[in-house]
Amino acid sequence: MDLRLGTRILRPGQFAIMTIGLVGGADIAEVTADPEAVRTARADGRAIAVAPSSEEQAAACVRAGADLLIGDAFAGVAAATGAALLCSAPERAAGVRPDGVLVRATDPYVAERLAGAGHAVLVDEADPAVVSVFAWTGARVFRTADLDATRQVLDMVASIIGTRPPAISRRGLA
Repeated sequence: MDLRLGTRILRPGQFAIMTIGLVGGADIAEVTADPEAVRTARADGRAIAVAPSSEEQAAACVRAGADLLIGDAFAGVAAATGAALLCSAPERAAGVRPDGVLVRATDPYVAERLAGAGHAVLVDEADPAVVSVFAWTGARVFRTADLDATRQVLDMVASIIGTRPPAISRRGLA
């Protein structure tokens, strides 16, 4: 199933990188759960995620332009406002639109099971080797501080699985 974050649609086999703060090249920026910070980040054009501390704060951030709420406790706000939700399990997202549910996975087996059931999966991982395993098993969103290495690994995996052409195509001649 597709994952819709604001105007961005992430299809199965496509990857996105989430960073804390406004890091150039990231697809999703996690910013402070403050409406003014959300409005400032919104001008940058990428999807905006927040980890609010209350339902009121979550609703205010969505009104300011946040696309993704982080935390099981905000399923009701996400359902009422149309925002996406990052949760710990699909059943925690009652009422949230199906293309707005992002589930956190902590091991590749769980990621593969969730992705196989049609759920969009997020992992927090910085090690490029582990990122490649999660990407191969179906995870789509990667929260990391090492944007360049993660992007390179995800581009490689996308080329191998056939959702992206290789950056360089050479024919081996002997």
